[in-house]
Amino acid sequence: MTTKLEKILLARIREANRNWDLFQEGEKLLVGVSGGKDSLSLLTLLSRFPVELHAVHVQLNSELPVHFLDYCKKYARIHLVKTDIHEKAFAPDAGKNPCFICMRLRRKTVVSFAVKNGFNKIFFGHHKNDVVETFLLNQIYGREISTMLPKQPLFDGQFHICRPMYMIPAPLLKTYAGEQKVPVAPETCPAAEHSRRNRIREWLNDLQEFNPRIDVVDNIFSSLKRINRPFIPVFPDTQDLTEIRKPKYKNH
Repeated sequence: MTTKLEKILLARIREANRNWDLFQEGEKLLVGVSGGKDSLSLLTLLSRFPVELHAVHVQLNSELPVHFLDYCKKYARIHLVKTDIHEKAFAPDAGKNPCFICMRLRRKTVVSFAVKNGFNKIFFGHHKNDVVETFLLNQIYGREISTMLPKQPLFDGQFHICRPMYMIPAPLLKTYAGEQKVPVAPETCPAAEHSRRNRIREWLNDLQEFNPRIDVVDNIFSSLKRINRPFIPVFPDTQDLTEIRKPKYKNH
């Protein structure tokens, strides 16, 4: 039985689909599942649409549990890709922070799997809070104005990353995961608590606590739709990165 909350979330996904043409009826979709509440909730929600679902999980090492794949089997055909990404990310000579290495290798693995198996779209469970956090991360650490896109082209548009939950706030997904009894895998990464993204998330939570009359995340998200160009300064060395770089991931 469809709950009131699920109806709200499905309506947001339908709106995102109308805005950005993410998927069509009868289409074969590949969903990346990590075992977290967001990706498992996305798989559950997409199962309410008339599409053919496939779920791919990148196992970072053989010791990590994958019990949540039994839950995924109710909705999708399962693909498990075993890797040694955890070992590479925390190698003494890795050179960069483990979160960056892990993210890059996981995404590369999923994209390679998709290309080899005839999928031209991958669906990820990123939500409104992720968009805002990435926006701030790219400003603070990347020194640019950008964030993740709802439909992100790769390979000159031959391939796309799709984010149907782009307009859904994280708290609703947390409630939904509990409502649906989603078997969320525990966080096992030793670096997660001290990541840049987690620091930004904590800062936003503190900002919200001190500003209870407004929705901080929603206001920042809404600012992406209100660009006041006359009040954006143009410096002698201003760069339009559109012409410098091809569209790609920038998700720290």
